[in-house]
Amino acid sequence: MTDKKRQDAILKILHYIQNGGDFKTAKEMFQKEFDQVDVAEITAAERELIKQGLNPADIQYLCNVHADVFKGNIKQNEENPDFAIPGHPVHTIKLENMVIKSLINDALLPDLAKYGQGKDTLKKIRQELKDLATIDKHYRRKETSLFPLMNKYGITAPPEVMWGVDDDIRALIRDAQKVANQDQVKIDELDQVIKKASHEVLEMIFKEEEIMIPMIDEVANQEDWYNVKNEEKQIGYTLIREPMNWQPQLPKNSAGPVDVKNLRSFFINFKEGALNLEQLNAILDLLPFALTFIDENDKVAYFGGGAAIYPHSKNAIGNSVFSCHTAKSRPLIEKIFKAFHEGKRDEIEYWFTPKKMGRTLYLRYYAVRDENGKYLGCLEVAEDITKIQNLKGEKKKL
Repeated sequence: MTDKKRQDAILKILHYIQNGGDFKTAKEMFQKEFDQVDVAEITAAERELIKQGLNPADIQYLCNVHADVFKGNIKQNEENPDFAIPGHPVHTIKLENMVIKSLINDALLPDLAKYGQGKDTLKKIRQELKDLATIDKHYRRKETSLFPLMNKYGITAPPEVMWGVDDDIRALIRDAQKVANQDQVKIDELDQVIKKASHEVLEMIFKEEEIMIPMIDEVANQEDWYNVKNEEKQIGYTLIREPMNWQPQLPKNSAGPVDVKNLRSFFINFKEGALNLEQLNAILDLLPFALTFIDENDKVAYFGGGAAIYPHSKNAIGNSVFSCHTAKSRPLIEKIFKAFHEGKRDEIEYWFTPKKMGRTLYLRYYAVRDENGKYLGCLEVAEDITKIQNLKGEKKKL
């Protein structure tokens, strides 16, 4: 079967599922046409569905069905030996997944069954759900570092879909916690929400290890993985201690990188005064803000500032700013950039207090233009203003 015919056959199955077809028939259709299928073929077909107009939010449901239909028939490529090294980002992901699986299969679900039999395991269930909720760190690391890496190499559909599913799983775990923490717990309701959340978590583990990681492995280089490794501490880990250090064997650059310190004699003249590049770099990194500059083509060009507000990834540099946001938040971001491009706005601001942070954030977006009004890009300035809001009286002494 030619590549084109294989792709058409996969699309036919996905269209069947999309239009409400039953799982058994979809599985039979697949087994009739294929022995095995490559991960890239599945994701290319899903990308084609989105191109044809399927809303990425709708494909979140279909994603689970796709995984079930193809499960057991995905071609297994030889695994990168680096992934077995403790400290490598993939080793860390799989270690967390192993602990999460054990939490569900060896603790949460057995304790749920015991509770259904009248045994007092509710306290343990509550703690196990609390532990499971820390999967947020696992997902945020993936969303912060791995999704930008995929987008960097043009793998755009899977991250878009998976991010939405991650959010759904977070919501399912919160729902399970709410039910478990009630004064009068309904056993049937608890059984339903925990089993649903557990199923989705285990399905995501399959997607991460059998679909996402092999897909990234086909394109990522050692420097990409090194960026991912260096960014892990921004968020932390799920149910494991901080992993061992891991250093990749980066290719030697004969010329060597141009360090800012080597350009001390290179001065930039401003309207009032001048700075050399070393001074400018030090000043930018000292500012009590998180800075992001998005160029005139809406591509992420720069991260800076001395404040760690939102985790970010070097792998996002060069990516579309829209790929750095969830499907839910993207319409607002699109409105901001549309207003800047059209010259309708030059500054937009927001302030709010995220529940998880418990800090008040002040976000400002500035349209950057040249002397003739030509749009050069957008500067995002994020600041934690909690301390500023709490200032009282005056301070005039050292």
